[in-house]
Amino acid sequence: MKICELQPSERPYERLEKYGAASLSDEELLAIVLKSGTKGKSSKEIAGRLLSDMGGAEGLSGIFRSSLQELSDQEGIGRVKAITLIACMEIGRRCVMSFSEQNRIQFLSEEIARKYFEEKMAFLETEEVHAVFLDTQKRLISHEIICKGGLNFVNLSFRELFRKAVKLNCAGLILAHNHPGGDPTPSPEDLEMTKNLVKNGRMIGVDVIDHIIVGRGVSISMLSKNLLEVEK
Repeated sequence: MKICELQPSERPYERLEKYGAASLSDEELLAIVLKSGTKGKSSKEIAGRLLSDMGGAEGLSGIFRSSLQELSDQEGIGRVKAITLIACMEIGRRCVMSFSEQNRIQFLSEEIARKYFEEKMAFLETEEVHAVFLDTQKRLISHEIICKGGLNFVNLSFRELFRKAVKLNCAGLILAHNHPGGDPTPSPEDLEMTKNLVKNGRMIGVDVIDHIIVGRGVSISMLSKNLLEVEK
């Protein structure tokens, strides 16, 4: 029986619209991803066979570990559907990894912040400005690349930075930029920009917690150097 021949209450598309994705079985979700069946078999039937043959007792996890060729060789799947399945599984994997990583990182010290940005920025060839936006417990909400520039210049827009902060409803942020030359010593421009940044943050209720400057294998926390203090 084709999907269109089922009662509306039994069709995966209609069930998802009415009850939400969480209410669907693995078979129904796979049927939606597959979109269409083959001559004599509906997408739901093919999904059921795929779960049985490739998933086994592990269900979707078993399919996730299948190769592109293994999926392509399954009856009713083929190259295009196999690629679609692999892509969907990868999207799910990345979502889980992103959620887990963000909820694991908590910026409770200058050392944590320095190590975090050193891993991501120490070997960049040109200067970039990054920011992490944090909740009230200093847990990571989002890591954003604010801007990129030439070797000795970055055009940092306070408006863009704080627009992101407000959009993310963050309590505070930590800014970081790299010195491709290797020396993380703050320049007079770095110091002036940081003081202005702190002032602007206070005006809209966003705490600029720290500004990390990343060099080659070493970094500086302006907070630890008492360089964030400005007149209130």
